[in-house]
Amino acid sequence: MSDLRERLQELADVAALHSRTPGPQVPRRRARHRRLRLIGGTAMLVVLAVVAGTVGTDRLNDRPTPLTPVTPIPTVAPTSTTSPTRATRPLPRWIPSVTPLKIKAQPGPYPGPDPGGIVRDVTSLVRGCQDKSRVRLWIRAQGKVWLIAAKPPPPGRQHVCWATALMNQGGGGGLGGGYVGVKPLRVTFAGGDNNRQLGVVSGTVTKRAVRLRVLFHKGPPLDLVPVAAGDQFPLNFWAGLFLVTGPPRAESQEPVPAVDRVLAFDQAGNQIAACRISLDLGNSC
Repeated sequence: MSDLRERLQELADVAALHSRTPGPQVPRRRARHRRLRLIGGTAMLVVLAVVAGTVGTDRLNDRPTPLTPVTPIPTVAPTSTTSPTRATRPLPRWIPSVTPLKIKAQPGPYPGPDPGGIVRDVTSLVRGCQDKSRVRLWIRAQGKVWLIAAKPPPPGRQHVCWATALMNQGGGGGLGGGYVGVKPLRVTFAGGDNNRQLGVVSGTVTKRAVRLRVLFHKGPPLDLVPVAAGDQFPLNFWAGLFLVTGPPRAESQEPVPAVDRVLAFDQAGNQIAACRISLDLGNSC
């Protein structure tokens, strides 16, 4: 019994020797570990919440967007009671009847009188080439004057600069010009826009031509003889007058040029040039 008591005492002495009382830092360390465990748990909950929200959003986005029902627009086929709109309906055309006038064009210069300065107006319209712009051909009828002004080409060049004018004798009217280049036949026209109006058809033609024939849509033909322009020009000039005789043009009608075609013939009577007047792609003048 005494041996057992001594053995227990030895064990108690060894335990007392190796054991130490916890200091004040131990409770603080344990508290810090508890806080870290709490913070870590909270952070993990936040991450789980974010991941859950993202997954939920993706699932929502993956859903097909509901389609809005579209009501088809009915198409109305043309019937006997429907008609094309004004924008698609071609305008009626006005083709005037004409009477050719037997008034011959005269070589320049224009003798006057010229109170409105029409010679100045038409000659100033000629650009390029060389020499001075001069009136080469003119006609006077029904209080109006028609003129061609031109400059000869530079040496070695094959083009002519010329302009035309249909003016009132006192001034005012229409000018057209800037024509260059040499072709076997060139055609211009002015006036004749309404009933009882004077119209002019004119242009240039090869020197081989001795006669021209103007064909109208409605009216007899007009035969003309070119006027010699001189050796300084590689071509000749020509012009003729006609009078529009109706019917009057309505506001809704699209005007068509009175002239259809112009033909040129040589001394032997052979057709050597032709020109068709058209507002469409068939215009060869």
